[in-house]
Amino acid sequence: MAIAPVRKVLIACHKSEEKSFLDQLQETGIVHIIQKIENLETTSKNTSIQQTLDEISTSIEYLNTFSEKKGMLSGLVSAKTSINKNDYLTLTKKYDLDTTLKNIRKIRQQLATLISKQKSVELEINALIPWKELKHDLTELYQTKQIEIIFGQFPTQETLQQSQEAIKELPAQIQIVNKEKEFYYCIIAYPKQIKETIKPLLQKFEIVDLCKFKGIPKEIISKLSQQHRDIDKEIKTTLKEASDLVVELPKLQTLYDYYYNLESQEGMKPGFLKSSEVVFVEGWVKKHDFKKLEQLVNSSKTVVITPLAKQPDEQPPVALQNRSIFKPFEIIMEMYTMPTPVELDPTPLLAPFFAVFFALCLTDAGYGIVLLILSLFLLKKMKTADKFLKLLAICGGVTILAGAVTGGWFGDIVDKLGLQFLVKFRDMFLLFDPIKNPMPFFILSIAIGYLHLNYGFLIEIYDSFRQKNAQGGLFETLPWFLFLNGLIVYVFTGRFFPLSIKPYVILIILIAIATIIAFTRRNQKLMLNQTGLGIIFLGGLMLIAAKMKLCVLPTFYLSWNLGKFLLFFGLFGLSAISLISQISVKKFKIVSIIILLGLLTTFIGYLLFNISVGLFLLFSLLFIMLSPNNRRLIKNIIWGLYTLYGGTSFIGVVLSYIRLMALGMVTAGIGMAINTIAWMVIKIPIVGIILALIILIFGHAYNIAINILGAFVHSLRLNYVEFFPRFFTGGGERFSPFQRQTKYVTIK
Repeated sequence: MAIAPVRKVLIACHKSEEKSFLDQLQETGIVHIIQKIENLETTSKNTSIQQTLDEISTSIEYLNTFSEKKGMLSGLVSAKTSINKNDYLTLTKKYDLDTTLKNIRKIRQQLATLISKQKSVELEINALIPWKELKHDLTELYQTKQIEIIFGQFPTQETLQQSQEAIKELPAQIQIVNKEKEFYYCIIAYPKQIKETIKPLLQKFEIVDLCKFKGIPKEIISKLSQQHRDIDKEIKTTLKEASDLVVELPKLQTLYDYYYNLESQEGMKPGFLKSSEVVFVEGWVKKHDFKKLEQLVNSSKTVVITPLAKQPDEQPPVALQNRSIFKPFEIIMEMYTMPTPVELDPTPLLAPFFAVFFALCLTDAGYGIVLLILSLFLLKKMKTADKFLKLLAICGGVTILAGAVTGGWFGDIVDKLGLQFLVKFRDMFLLFDPIKNPMPFFILSIAIGYLHLNYGFLIEIYDSFRQKNAQGGLFETLPWFLFLNGLIVYVFTGRFFPLSIKPYVILIILIAIATIIAFTRRNQKLMLNQTGLGIIFLGGLMLIAAKMKLCVLPTFYLSWNLGKFLLFFGLFGLSAISLISQISVKKFKIVSIIILLGLLTTFIGYLLFNISVGLFLLFSLLFIMLSPNNRRLIKNIIWGLYTLYGGTSFIGVVLSYIRLMALGMVTAGIGMAINTIAWMVIKIPIVGIILALIILIFGHAYNIAINILGAFVHSLRLNYVEFFPRFFTGGGERFSPFQRQTKYVTIK
């Protein structure tokens, strides 16, 4: 529940050791480097490294197409390749990368050329195939002097006949060469002088240009087919050469990681402060890593380290520091935003509720078992995404409990199977069935929502005191906590709480209301005025409660008299404060004197003879409003009343937790539907069992996947939207140490 403390440091290094020191700093991965943005514009980025990195990446993607194909699951769980550090360094220094990249580039270009040429040949063959029955040399047909011969196709027999009818009176001839499907491939011959006359008469005739071909179509097709076969052989030979280069893939992947980190290192350099001989690196280090940094610095000849003081307006980066059980939940914060350095880390605070929300959205023990096993399996196989998989494993474990108490085991599969030992096992843990009796689930969702809301209030109160903002906790959050819980206790007094506490509960509610109205907008200069205002409101509310026969104290008599006392005490006190403030600013006028005398007279008359109550109230309010400070409080009162009205939004907040019940019942309903369909098809002879198994496996797999997504998203929403606004602002910078990052290999 803490944010790791960090220290600001300045590291000075001679340029001769810059490269070696940055290598060590990157390997250690403990310093969050501060980039000096103003220097970034003056130094160009190292494009040669980026070009090499891009070419390696392209080569890896290309060779991957020739590597052995793996199944979907194996691709999902593929882990990074482990490599010894010495082998890693040797490879980066001695491997002939340029030759390998050149060979891959050559093969790619050669393949691209051959494939393009092969496609061109295929297009030519396809163009000639409809004319393969033509016995004439195409060159001769195109070189006639008096007669023009054109090749083309009619889309239908009807268009062919219409064209033949249209030119029958002209010296022209249409010869059908071939028919494929609905198309008629024809040669049309006519004297060149009637060219402009005949072409408009040809109905939907599409001319085909074959002038580039020389010879008889059948012979040309034969030559092109041979050419196609020769190209195909060359392609296969080239593909074999590409496949032989797949052995270089692990080395290229290792070098990709090397150049990626080298590029990252080069990208940092423009942000360093520099002199002619010295490089300065400014950054943050966790306090518990400071000794490790000192050891690293001491191992170098020209490197020195100097602790720096944090600037007043400077915010250090935030590094979350949680116990192992809460660490997976840090991913929820990383998806949202990091806390500021002065805030609480909400990770351990949200962890139990997030897991419970997730579990209630699934409410199926069978699905929880699948999720737990799958998460642990992937966690064992994969080296990345361990936080997320651990989070899913924890949520899967809690889902097993939630499903057991609601009777969800792959929907209603237990009832479908009808095995008594399974029924007895399910009933051992069953508390309620949400499908048969949804009301307990509804009440549970509302109760959890109300508990989560109050949990946020308590954290907000604690955080206010922790940040030395006691007024915020006492006057903003605590009144709402007392007001909402007081209403609940009042409603259930006589059922779950003794009737004797009812007057005191009403008193707490009235105190909370008066505080909300008076102190929602606080002004430090007017705190005494607002205090008097709060007492006036409390007294007035107590009198109203007494009129409504609501005891604020054990008897109506005490309630009524305490209300009157607080009202008059507040009015008199605020009048006195107003008098002092007017005298201090020399604004005490004759009108104020007259009203003050009336106030004192009516107050004495009320005390001695119990008369002139209305006059006292009138003179008090008039005198109070003479003070400019009190007139400024009117806005505060209006805002306080509006805030009190806005408290109805808490009803919507609590009701939003009904989504837990809705999603849980949807999961159960879809699971039951899948089982019902499977039991319907199982009656089909021979293939029924196979079909039922397919429906059960794929149906429940889909239900698990889609509802895990829904459970995760809605659990996030309840924390982000309903919980965080109570106490969390966020906006901190994440502590991101300069460290080696790898995509393909793990360096031992």
